[in-house]
Formats: sequence, structure tokens, C-alpha cells
Amino acid sequence: MSSESQNKKLAVIQIKGLKKSFGENSVLRDFSVDLHEGENLVVLGKSGSGKSVLIKCIIGLMLPDAGSIKVFGDEVPELSHDNLDKMRVNVGFLFQSNALYDSMTVRENLEFPLRRHWVKTNKESVNDLVKEVLTNVGLAETIDMMPAELSGGMRKRIALARTLILKPKVILYDEPTTGLDPITGREIGGLMLDIQKKYNTSSIIISHDMNCVKMTSNRIVMLIDGLCYATGTYDELSKSSDKKVKQFFD
Repeated sequence: MSSESQNKKLAVIQIKGLKKSFGENSVLRDFSVDLHEGENLVVLGKSGSGKSVLIKCIIGLMLPDAGSIKVFGDEVPELSHDNLDKMRVNVGFLFQSNALYDSMTVRENLEFPLRRHWVKTNKESVNDLVKEVLTNVGLAETIDMMPAELSGGMRKRIALARTLILKPKVILYDEPTTGLDPITGREIGGLMLDIQKKYNTSSIIISHDMNCVKMTSNRIVMLIDGLCYATGTYDELSKSSDKKVKQFFD
């Protein structure tokens, strides 16, 4: 996807001049970036560079010190609790740890977001939604299994299915392939691309896995020194002579 075509796309998330500090540690100093409709945007940076802080600010789990975060045109820090909850229905969050409930079956884990966000459904439509998302992640047969019975890759797929059940317009992926073997990691990357195509989702992907970055990204933003240090496609950035950028691709 070229820069020119991206500029013509609607920006579903707009971040300008974002600042966040913890004591004397300035994690985000003046970070700005837009996420366009239908785009997979990877945020790449070292551990502790502020990637997870960025996602928490976007979803309203953390308040920035300064700057603007607009999701679907609404300023996130200014949203009331109820409006923030409504916004989160349209913004799915795939946790690094998967965050499945061990005491619930797969079916119950998938039904939980529908109850949590008071989505109006009847029993038949809930069953249809659960079966649909499980089929889309290739795990229809696990519906009555417990998380402990699943492999790491399967748990990641179930967590993704739970994110999809609300049919979000945006998905935030926090290290989606961490802890997975390379083959399973590629499978998850392929699934992310399938979801982007089928649901026309826009996604921000936090990842250290350069195979995942190369496979899933339409565009990459380098979060270095609290700034949007560089942006471009994987091919563009991999050819950079800048040492701070080049170190990620060596």
C-alpha cells in the first residue's frame, strides 16, 4: 500500500504530540501518527520504549500527560466512562498473555464480551456468533474445551476469536506471536492478514518478531526516543542507512 493511497484513506486513529512520563522518565515525548482505514500499522521499538504505554493510552487505560488521541473522531481522554465503554466495543484488544479465563470453557470465554458490553443478542444469535468466530480462526471443534486443554497457538487463536466476536473496526495487537514457535507464529500472522481482508479491520501491531512485522505490516512506525522517529514500509526501512533504524533489520 503506497503512501499516496494511504493519504486518501480515512484516519480512524489520530495521535498528535502525545507525551507521557513516569517521574523523570519521559517515555513518549512528542509522538504523532495516524492509523488509516484498512491498514496494518506496526509500532516497532526496543523494550521499554513506550509501545505498550501507547496502546494503553489509545484504549483509555492510561491518561497521557499532553497531546491528542482521537479514535473515530472522539478525543479519548475526554470521553465519559460510558462513552469510553462504547468506544471499546469497536476497538478490540488482543492481550500478549491472551487473558483467557481458565475457569470458563471456550464458549463461555467468547460469550463474556457480549455480556460485558451489554450487546443485545438472543441465545440463538450468540451461538451463531461463537460458531462463526471459532470457524474463522479454524477451531470450531474446541467450543466446549477448557483453556488448559489447548496449546499456546490455540489459546492465541481463541483470544483472537474473542476479540472478533464484537466485530471491532480496529484491533490492537500486543506482541501477538510472543512465546510461539516460528511455525505457529507464521500461522498467527497469516490469520491476522485473513482477518484484515475479511473484516476490513484497521490494526496497530506491537511486535518484536521481525518475521511477523514483515508479514503483517502495510506500514511501520519506529518508536525511538519517545518520538515517531521514522515511518515507511518494511522494504523502505530495511534499506535505511540510519543506525537507529538499521539495528532492527540486521
